[in-house]
Amino acid sequence: MLNSLRIGFVLIPLTLAACDQSTDTSELEEPIRGLKTFEVRDTASSEARRYPSIIQPAEESKLSFEVSGRLKEMTLEVGQRVSTGDVLAEIDPVSLELQEQQSRAALNEAESALQNAKSDFDRKAQLLEKGFVTQAAFDQSQSTMNSATAQVEQARKQLEIASDNLTKSKLVAPFDGLISSIEVKSFGQVSPGQTILGLYSESAFEIAFSVPATVINAIKIGDTVSVHVSDLEGPSGDGRTTFQGNITEIGSRAAQVSGFPVVVLLEEGSDRIKAGMSAEVTLDIALEGADEGFLLPVTCFAFGGRGNGDPQSSTGEIFVFDEETGTVKARLIKIVGIKENSVIVSEGLEAGELIASAGVSYLRDGQRVKLLPQDQ
Repeated sequence: MLNSLRIGFVLIPLTLAACDQSTDTSELEEPIRGLKTFEVRDTASSEARRYPSIIQPAEESKLSFEVSGRLKEMTLEVGQRVSTGDVLAEIDPVSLELQEQQSRAALNEAESALQNAKSDFDRKAQLLEKGFVTQAAFDQSQSTMNSATAQVEQARKQLEIASDNLTKSKLVAPFDGLISSIEVKSFGQVSPGQTILGLYSESAFEIAFSVPATVINAIKIGDTVSVHVSDLEGPSGDGRTTFQGNITEIGSRAAQVSGFPVVVLLEEGSDRIKAGMSAEVTLDIALEGADEGFLLPVTCFAFGGRGNGDPQSSTGEIFVFDEETGTVKARLIKIVGIKENSVIVSEGLEAGELIASAGVSYLRDGQRVKLLPQDQ
């Protein structure tokens, strides 16, 4: 009986140890993770660079008078539409009319003096032939006539200027457009060249922005770009938010540190596009160092690993599914650009390969996985 008890006490610890060993083994077994993948197939030969900016009118003028004077009442309002030839502002013409009258009177007086000088010259010429006047008297009469002739020409020019100034007392619209600003008040005194109002055309719009030195040599005048107008989104929009444009200006000198100015003219538009709306210009830039590359979603990259999908780093780390072993293999690839929400990869991928596209940060090289259906 005693021997049986001793055997029992020995078997109990052994059994417990066996149970503990079994439990430890099960805890060490790593669960097989489900794997969502992306199939490598689509390619791109250029990358997209986006630049936010503001839509501005392509044709905008600051209008001013060429003459000075006192303004009449200003009846325009900012945002008001005007047509070519409409009178936008007017100077009180009283003083200009007086100047024209004075110039006309001066011309009449000069013409009268010329007529007298010519009569005296003709008489002196006849008397000189008969020897009744001296040559000096004749020469003096001729000089007086020439001077009177010059004074008539000068008076005629002054009258032309005064008459022209009178016509310039009205400021007319040079093109159809909208009033963008009014810089003066009614009945104020204005001088030549002083800005009276701003006028811009709704027929054409442009977008100005800056690009870095790495992009300036990859674009040229005439290149087609896309312009997304974010202010046209939502229920108030007309269903269209992206338009085509052309590069019309490229600055050869940086306006700021490594920022070269570029201007894009919208080829087409919408009645809903207004100056001041926010826009984003997308440039298609040829890939540097590669003709084309495969497109991978940014979710395929392991952030914090040897590469995180940043084109500035040139490399990235991904996990490729190995169908034979049921595992994922870590792989470094070469990044040459970004397009939409995808990274462009020029080296390290083959068409048809399956790349881990979710939970990448939790994967490791050689980890066993279970492939999930593509639609999950």
